[in-house]
Amino acid sequence: MGGMGGMGGGPPQDMGEIDGGSGDTKWKWEMKDDEIIVRITLAKPATKKDLAVKFGANSLKVDVFGETIIDGKLAGTVHGDESTWCLVEKGTELQILLSATTSNRWSSLLEGSD
Repeated sequence: MGGMGGMGGGPPQDMGEIDGGSGDTKWKWEMKDDEIIVRITLAKPATKKDLAVKFGANSLKVDVFGETIIDGKLAGTVHGDESTWCLVEKGTELQILLSATTSNRWSSLLEGSD
């Protein structure tokens, strides 16, 4: 008798956060199962009036203080109606939660980026 002894099975390992973006405002993203979290550290505190976040099935656009931070075609498909965003850390971090249509790992957040 005996168990599998660590042989195979189990969920895939999380990739951890991956850096993205360029310029002054950097962002990080990670994928766990069918959930994608994008974290954007803001240079100064923001309110919801300072932000414009739009997600479609295959696209994401994020404007902060009138500056476009992310604008592109996603590397996969998401449920736009199940995706959301919030401000945390007293308005200094924007978190975007995307609900992917599958749990297949994305190699990048946006098409054509690493």
